[in-house]
Amino acid sequence: MTNELMSADQNITFEAKYTPAIIQISDYEKLKNIVSDYAAKYTGLTFTAEDVKGAKSVRAELRKAETVINDRRIEIKKEINKPLDEFERKIKDLTKIIKDTIAPIDNGIKEIEAAEKVEKQNKINEIIEDLANNQNINSSRIAIDPKWMNKSTNEVTIRGAVAQQIESLLEIDEQKAKDTAFIKEYAEKRDLESAGWLTAYKNGSNLTEIINKIDKAIEQQKAKLAEELERQKAAEATARAKEEAQKRAELVQSEGVQPTIDEVSAVSLMTEPPVYEQENVSEPIEAGLPTRTAIIEIEGTNDQLKALNSYMVSNNIKVKKHTCDGDQK
Repeated sequence: MTNELMSADQNITFEAKYTPAIIQISDYEKLKNIVSDYAAKYTGLTFTAEDVKGAKSVRAELRKAETVINDRRIEIKKEINKPLDEFERKIKDLTKIIKDTIAPIDNGIKEIEAAEKVEKQNKINEIIEDLANNQNINSSRIAIDPKWMNKSTNEVTIRGAVAQQIESLLEIDEQKAKDTAFIKEYAEKRDLESAGWLTAYKNGSNLTEIINKIDKAIEQQKAKLAEELERQKAAEATARAKEEAQKRAELVQSEGVQPTIDEVSAVSLMTEPPVYEQENVSEPIEAGLPTRTAIIEIEGTNDQLKALNSYMVSNNIKVKKHTCDGDQK
């Protein structure tokens, strides 16, 4: 700006002559007494439902008196304000001249400030791109502090703040890489696919949560395998029992010889006494064949013993429970 600035305090002054208005009500005390007497005339009156018309008439008279006084006040105030209104009009004309001059200057200042903000923003972006690329960090991960846009914030301060953010991001990335490698190794050593666990980690679960979930999955897998193995053993034991019983039946039919007790195969430990479906059955189907009674000890799971019991019942082999040592009575 090349124009010389003028001092408004020194150059723009003005004098105004004015006389404070003096408002006097002639015979005010007399007027006050008249109004008081007029009001007293109606003070203390009581009205009944039959006197409503009279009450309304009194109210109208009092309001009329109030209006006369107030209208006179407005009339006098209007006359007194005439010089004040003229004074304010002239002052507004003067200030309008100033405001009309300010407007283009203000617009110019705003344009300059807007251009400076764009330049400052571009400089901030340039600093971020420069420092981020040097560390192989995506610049979009850098958060811009609104304070960086202030004129008082210089480039050195901005560079320091950006560098600090990049350092924190590098530490985070390094820790994530370690966690990812650990999760992958931890899962694969336990014969688990790591992709799902790595996805959960990327979605926000921390390392401790992932490891706990992997351990839980392994325990569930072990329990499932143990259960499946137990079912397989039970099925195999049942199959062997049926096969041996079939062999014994065939031996009886072919040779008329009853198998010895030692020929019965024991299976895994029984957890509780089996519940027999029946104790007495009908006579063997092949009438006239020799029969034999034998007391044997059998070990096995409930499922195995129930299967064996079902087989004997279905083949009309008599079954009777005997109390053994250790049985609850």
